[in-house]
Order: sequence, then structure tokens, then C-alpha cells
Amino acid sequence: MSASSFRRRVPPVVGFGPILVANLLPLVGVVYYGWDPATLVAIYALELLLSFPLAAAKALFARRRPPADPDDSGVVSVSSDLTTKRGRVTVVSWLPPIYPRNVPFVTSVIVGVAWVCLFVGVVLGEAISLAAAIAQPAVVASIAALFVGQLLEFRREYLRGGGYETVSPYTVIETPARQAFFLLFVLMVVPGIGTGEATFVLAAFVLVKLLVEWSAFRASRGAGGRLAAWLSGPDEATELDDPPQVPDDEPDARVSTDGKAALLTGVCHVLTRPAPFYASIFFIVWLVAVGILGGPESSLAFTVGATLVVVGSFVLLLAGKSAEFYLQYGPLEYRRYGDRLVAYDTWLDEPQWTASVDVLRNVAVVQDRLPDRLLETRTIAVTTGWDDDDTQRQLGPVAAPETLVATFELPVHSTDLEAIDRRVVGIVVAIVAVIVLVAGLAIWPWGEPVVVFYAVFLLPFVGIVLLGLWNQAYPDPA
Repeated sequence: MSASSFRRRVPPVVGFGPILVANLLPLVGVVYYGWDPATLVAIYALELLLSFPLAAAKALFARRRPPADPDDSGVVSVSSDLTTKRGRVTVVSWLPPIYPRNVPFVTSVIVGVAWVCLFVGVVLGEAISLAAAIAQPAVVASIAALFVGQLLEFRREYLRGGGYETVSPYTVIETPARQAFFLLFVLMVVPGIGTGEATFVLAAFVLVKLLVEWSAFRASRGAGGRLAAWLSGPDEATELDDPPQVPDDEPDARVSTDGKAALLTGVCHVLTRPAPFYASIFFIVWLVAVGILGGPESSLAFTVGATLVVVGSFVLLLAGKSAEFYLQYGPLEYRRYGDRLVAYDTWLDEPQWTASVDVLRNVAVVQDRLPDRLLETRTIAVTTGWDDDDTQRQLGPVAAPETLVATFELPVHSTDLEAIDRRVVGIVVAIVAVIVLVAGLAIWPWGEPVVVFYAVFLLPFVGIVLLGLWNQAYPDPA
């Protein structure tokens, strides 16, 4: 008998019994034995946050491809060219293979945790003091037990049980995101939140959590209504399409991407575009953690710990975003087989896409990449396919652009980059220097905290203006 058939034959009351008891016992302890309700609310909130890092780990191994058009009712939004990457890599023999196409879903979890922290701080911040709660040994032991339990389930059901074979990375991270969104939304509209009525807050938290658990339980048994179906996550995606057909013979020519230039290009892209926006989000998360969740009795250790966690998460997010770009372009090798151009990932040993050399069009040297100017590499934009298969692609960055042009007969007269407008560069550098000087004088040691808040809050808008001005220094594309 299969595991799914066995679950359906077990009566719902019996199957859901352990979950019901585990969630009701803390409430009974508060009502009848005088347990601290704020402490238990903190445990539940931390349990909610723990589900996201585990979802990120699960997403790395998810075998099914993510959907091209995610469900409109979803909570998570992932936009990256890496999600179409083919191939997998085995890190160690006792773990399933990891799919690089799943990395964007892992980095999205970091942003999701940041938003959950904001909601927890707004919804439960006045009802609990997270700093006071986690200072208690009982809380640390409870959190450790929850984490160990989730790790055991991850190992038993997902890795050894083959759960990773039937899910996509989108489903893996979307399911806990939907459950967290529903839980926090309901708590936000519950009367008594933020008034210090911790017992009422705990009761609402437990009851809503039970509703989420019951919906997920019924959905796993093929039952439930619309709410259960939504909370259980989106439908699974199909397998990948057939890979591009590549001859078994040796290619006529090969041109490799410059890995150093690809990495530096990814870093520059992240630092100049999403980084200022993410910096504002994580700064607000830090303020909420220290000022609200820490409570008036927040210790130095909690403040330092919260700072390290927030800063570390921010750096990890930027590193993940940079890795997405490198994984997409860094390992590529452009091969020619007769009249075919094949983009081949040498790390994954997998062809990514193919196109006829005769139909490459709209070919132009990309002018607005600073690493290409610093490292003497080049990136060439082309259009492949027709009608519905029309796709804009970029070849490179490569260290031998003349070889690339000659190998694939690209209609490019010169691979030289046009001169950049040094006047605009000077203006941008001067503006940045003035902003840094003024901000430094306003913040330290004479400034007020409110100045820091407004400076970080305005950072994305200032970054957009400076980036737009900087782009004016590059010559117009042909």
C-alpha cells in the first residue's frame, strides 16, 4: 500500500489528532497553568520564520521546473532568466542533485523573511517582547526542538522519501508564504492585537494556525475547499521540454565566456539596481527588530545579534543575486556545429539553447557595461528565432570578441567601444562625493537618528536618479 493511500484510509480525526494536540497544549498551559502567553506567541512567530530557511533548502533540490506563468493568486514573485536554465549538479553522493535554475527562488526567500519580520513587528510588536522571550532557556529549548523536528521531517520525507521529485521550487516556497500571509493577515484584523491582551492574542494565533494546519492536512488527502487548496500551494508544473538537439561530433569552433567579467558584471548590476531598494527594506526591518520586537528592555546582545542577522541577510541576498547572473552566463561556451550556434553550459554539461547562424539579427555591441570597458571584454546582443520564438539574447562577455564575430559570422563592423562621456561621469562622481560628505556630517557624531532614517529611505530614489544620469554617459545604442 502506498503512503498516500494509507493516509487516505486513516480517519481524519486520527490523522490530525497529533497536530491538534501539539497546537492546543500551549493554549491549555496558558489558560489553566499560568504560562506566559507572550513567550508562547514568540515561539509560534519564530516557528513561522523557521519554515522559510527550510523552504529555501528544499527549493534547491526541487526537480520539477518552475511554471513559466505563475499563479496570479500567488504571494511570491520571482523574475530571473536563470529559471530557464537546464542541467543539475551533484555536490555530494548522499544528497539529491541541485538545480541552478532554483537559485532565484532561494534568494526570494530572504526577501520574504524580511517582509514577514515587518508584519510580525507591526502585528505582534506591542503584544510581545521578542528580546525578553528568547532570553528564557525554555524558549531556546522550544525553538531548538521545533527546528530539529522540521529538519528530521525534511530529511525523512523530502530527501530520503523522494518528495523533491514531485515538486517545483515555486511550490516549495509559495506554500509557506501563503500560509504565513494568511496567518498574519487574520491576526492583523483581530481585535486586541497591540493592546497587551497577550492571552487573547495567543488564542487567536493558535486558532488561526490550526485552521492553516487543518487546511493543509485536508489538501494532502485530496479534500478541502478553495481555502484548503490555496493554502496547500499551487499545482505542480510539468517536466522540462526536450533539450536542444546537439550533434555528437566535435564542434567546428568554440568561444568561451570570460568568467571574471561575468561575475563583475553581475556584481555591478546588483549594486547599482536592486541593492539600494533592498537596503531600505532591511534597514526598516532592523528598526522594527530593535525598536519594536526588542521591546523597551532590549539588551545589547539582542541589538548586536539582530544587527548581525539583518546585515548578514542583506549581504547574502546581494551575493545570491550576483550568483544568479554568473550562473546564467559565466559557464557558457558558444559552439558552432555547421550552421548552428549552440550555447553550452560547460559546468552543467548541458546545452541551453540553439539558433541558426543565418537568422541572427539586430546584432550590436553592448555599450553600457562598465566591466567590459575595464577588462577589455565585449558583450554582443542578438535576436534569435521568429514570431513566438523571437528572443533577445546576449553573447558574452567574451575576452576574444573578434573570434566570436568571425566564428558566427555576426554582422558587426567593429567590436571597439565608443568613448564614454567623461563630463557626465565627473558630475555623477561629484554628486556622490557631496552626498557622502553631507550624510557623514549629518549622521556622525552630531546627527539625529531621524536623519539616518530619511537618508536610507531616500536611497532608492537617489540611486535611480544617479543611475539614470550615469547611463547618459554611455553612447546611444546603434
